This record gives sequence, C-alpha cells and structure tokens, in this order.
Amino acid sequence: MTSTKLTSTGHTLADASWLDTHFESARPEYEESLRYVGIEPGWKVLDAGCGGGGYLPLMSELVGPQGSVVAMDLAPENVAHVEKLVDESKLPATIKARIGSLSTLPFEDSAFNCVWSANVVQYLKEDEFLLAMEEFKRVLKPGGLLAIKDFDNSIVQFVPMNPDVTARFFVERRADVARTGQLGAACGTSLASRLRRAGLTEIRRRGWLIERWAPVPPATRSLVETCLKLWAGQAEGFGVSDSDLKIWREAAGSPSNLIDNPDFCWREFFVLAVGRVTK
Repeated sequence: MTSTKLTSTGHTLADASWLDTHFESARPEYEESLRYVGIEPGWKVLDAGCGGGGYLPLMSELVGPQGSVVAMDLAPENVAHVEKLVDESKLPATIKARIGSLSTLPFEDSAFNCVWSANVVQYLKEDEFLLAMEEFKRVLKPGGLLAIKDFDNSIVQFVPMNPDVTARFFVERRADVARTGQLGAACGTSLASRLRRAGLTEIRRRGWLIERWAPVPPATRSLVETCLKLWAGQAEGFGVSDSDLKIWREAAGSPSNLIDNPDFCWREFFVLAVGRVTK
C-alpha cells in the first residue's frame, strides 16, 4: 500500500514525519525564507499550520527571550509532536502549541506581530482561503506582517527522469486537485496577488529553487522515494499514457536506480509572499 502521509484531518503529505523529512531536505532554503520575513526580537508570532514544528527553533531565535510563538495545527497528532519537541529543546522564546483551524483562529484581535503560514493554504478551498485571510488580518496588530509560503509544483523534476513525464503528470494532478476546489500545490506563485486583493500593503514576494544533486543527503533520498511511490500510485488513476505509466512504475519500484545515478538531481520550487496589515 502506498503511503500518503495522511494526518487524522485527511490531508495528504501533512503528517509530522513527512514534514520533518521535507524540512530537513530543504532546510537552508526554508530557513532563509523565514529570515526574509523580517521577524524582530520581542515579537509575538503565530505559526499557523505548524505541522512538525520545523520552523520553531529559528522562529524562537528570531523573537528571542522577550518574544513568544504560538504553534497551531489542525491535526492533534502534529500538535502533540510539537509539544514533545518544545519539551525536549532548550529554545530561547516561550512557545505554546495548540489545536486550531485557520478559518476560526482561537485568538483575540490584534494578538500577534506576525502570522507565518507555510505549505498550508494549498489545502484550502477558495472560500476557506478568504475566511483564513480575514482571520489572519483580525489577529494581527496594526502594521503586522502576514507571511504565506507555498509550492509551485510546475517546477518538479527527478533528473535524469524525462522532465516531460513529470510535467504531464502534474498537469493531470492539478486538474484532479482543481475538481476538489482546493487551491492546490501550484498556488505559490499566486500568493502575492491574493494578499494584494485582500487589502494588504507593502507586498513582497520571492521564490526559491531547491536543487539537490547526487549524492543526495539521507533526508532528500527519503523525500524522493516517498514522492515517487505516492505519485506513481496517483498516476495510475490519471489520464497519463501507458509509456509514462511505465516510467513511473519503474522509478517507484526501484528508486535507487534513479537516485544513485551520478547525474541525479531533485528540483522543487516554492514562493513566499509577505504583506502588511493596515487597520
């Protein structure tokens, strides 16, 4: 059975073990994106959809001993994972973990200087995203920052696997996700315009291309193996050609043949958009 890394909330590739692996594989780029936001010492920050809590050590460092972080996730098992992480780590800031939904944030108005939400809005439908935006603005202090990070899966490659095969698969996958109404994992590039339409100002955005060439580190190997198996299974239900299916099956069946190729390269892309709330 192909693992989908489901949480109890039904979200694919959202459990703490997967998120921790993905974070470790992309740590330099992910941490650079968090630094890009401009979080300052003493701030109160909400990590909205914290997953496995990968960003918390750096977030805690940025706000310092006078600051605080609330790590919130919809999945109780992810919150429990974060609570254990906080208990076992000596982080400089006060960190609290709690269960909560982006559409009804369990916090008072103007409670935070910054809201950070990474790889979460892709799971929302359009009306849910609009509700989340209103909630983000509500809990931010006047002049506070909203930072949303998500993928653009139009740039995913497993070199030397034919990139056309991957591109055709993601066309089908995006169409399949669109039928659910979710924004999907191609929404990253649209985030800046979405923040602008929601009334935020001083919009900044930046994209990061992640490349891991052979020999890849263990976290990237685990990440790629999971992706190959999951997406090969999904390809079986999409309208991809028999020749493309054959390539996916071979890659998923013997991922080492691909990953251990001296010319192997894993590529992915994400975008961070940052805006300021005016009240």
